[in-house]
Amino acid sequence: MTPFTLAEFSRLSSRLDRCERELGQLGDFFDRHREDILLGDWGAVSAASLGVHNVYNGIEDILMSLARDLDGSAPTGPTVHQDILDQMAAELAGCRPALLPPALHLELSELKGFRHLVRHKYGFDLKPEKVVDNVQRLQRAYPVFAQELTDLHDLLAARSPLL
Repeated sequence: MTPFTLAEFSRLSSRLDRCERELGQLGDFFDRHREDILLGDWGAVSAASLGVHNVYNGIEDILMSLARDLDGSAPTGPTVHQDILDQMAAELAGCRPALLPPALHLELSELKGFRHLVRHKYGFDLKPEKVVDNVQRLQRAYPVFAQELTDLHDLLAARSPLL
């Protein structure tokens, strides 16, 4: 990824790198173990679910950082996980356009729900087909997220008087 030039984005490169490494490892595992997951193998289901959980957490961490550094306010409280998606899906007048277009907001909301299930249930409660769906959803959504983030950075950098 191209290094970011704006201070508000400076710490995000390493976070994106971690997400991309985890997503790559998840993809490799998924390619080798998709049938095991569909057959309900506890280890395969758990490993793939945890991979989705970890990458989604990385995305949410990036969104929280942007909320604090760009918007000046990050959500808190019992609805924080949905609130951060909603905040980043909205334009902040005079500051930034929406980071998450509607389709990406929907995909990330679905991943958020799955992450919640992974975090609060045991592996044997996870439905294999839902694990497959969410691995594939993450594989579709992450590149879009990374591109939207880069586009936002580039737009804000072009507005910045001096770098």
